[in-house]
Amino acid sequence: MIFNKTFVIVTFFHFFLSTNFLIADEKFEALIASVNSEAITTYDLSQRIKLVLKSLQLNDNIKNRDSVRDRVLELLIIEKLKKIEAEKAQIETDKNEVIEFASVVYNFPLEDFDNFKNFLEDEGIDFSIVFEQLKTELMWKKFSQQRFSSKITINSLDVDAIINNYKNKFGKTEYNFSEILLLNKNLDDWKSSKKRMDSVLLLLESGTSFEMLANKFSDNNPQGNRNNASEWILEDSIDSQTKEILQQMKIGEIKKNIKINNGYKIIKLNQKRKFGTDQIKFTFLKFSSSDEQKIKKIKNLNLSCQEEELEVTEDIKFLKIKDVFAKDLSSDFLKQIENTNEKEFTSTFQIEGEYNIIFVCKKNESEIKAVPRDIVERQAFSKKFNQLSNTFISNIRKSANIKFFNK
Repeated sequence: MIFNKTFVIVTFFHFFLSTNFLIADEKFEALIASVNSEAITTYDLSQRIKLVLKSLQLNDNIKNRDSVRDRVLELLIIEKLKKIEAEKAQIETDKNEVIEFASVVYNFPLEDFDNFKNFLEDEGIDFSIVFEQLKTELMWKKFSQQRFSSKITINSLDVDAIINNYKNKFGKTEYNFSEILLLNKNLDDWKSSKKRMDSVLLLLESGTSFEMLANKFSDNNPQGNRNNASEWILEDSIDSQTKEILQQMKIGEIKKNIKINNGYKIIKLNQKRKFGTDQIKFTFLKFSSSDEQKIKKIKNLNLSCQEEELEVTEDIKFLKIKDVFAKDLSSDFLKQIENTNEKEFTSTFQIEGEYNIIFVCKKNESEIKAVPRDIVERQAFSKKFNQLSNTFISNIRKSANIKFFNK
């Protein structure tokens, strides 16, 4: 079970009041907002901010808290509205359902629930807040399915269009990147935009999160700012200047001082991949050792991928990996395998002081290009479902009676 990985930004929220008055009074602190007469307290906000800072791997200090406060408060409002609507529809859920939902969201076995709970408490996170957030989101999921599922139809033309689109994109490069756009205030006012960029770069060098600076300083791009860490952009949809820069960048790298026709921008490459290839399965033989010369001599072996075991010296580790998905491989291994033909060795590469070499047995790339219609239908349904759900909550948000206190 992996609890010490980066937190996902959890959107689950519910206002928690204990039946024990002394505990509830201790956690209440002060009222910060009300949503249709439902309360949000400073304790609620503080706990949610802590979760978000964990997810962004930021220090829990005043500066970072202030930078995410408004966004977190808006998430709390949305969660409160979801809870209200689900309760109005008399949606219910029990503890076991919430625990099962938590295991899916946080990717841990059901039997490790107590360890998950202890992990949160060790991190200084109120488990009751997380539990009620999960409960609210599960209730909203049930409510959405009840309200919207019957309204969605997927016809054959929709499926055909998605499959054709997939085939046209297959194998092309996708980029996940963020950018900070600093436009000239006037047509030729390069000096002021350069000064703003230099200020942003100083904050970057001091360790401030790129995403945080993008949200705070980036000017609006008519085509939409690239600040969403979960958004993938196909290479065909990126302007030629940006695409050329991204092609030369390494994952995690930040490119500064990019001059565009009306200002400057800074780009961070979060990830890149080949479209559709995350589902490719690989079979390979992996050899590793602390001795580089012995690993290099592995290339002299006459290997057969049919073998499950292989006799090697004691200081060389051997492992056969069969039918593993590309998405489940680390970027270091995937890069080596993608750049090597079947029945050939990769180059020798080093990871954490250990030398590795891989003999690539099989790549099933051809099987992936045939997209099953049932999978496409489910994806099309999910997309329309999410659109209806998001539109509904957006409309509810506009008409809600929301009051702020000491914001």
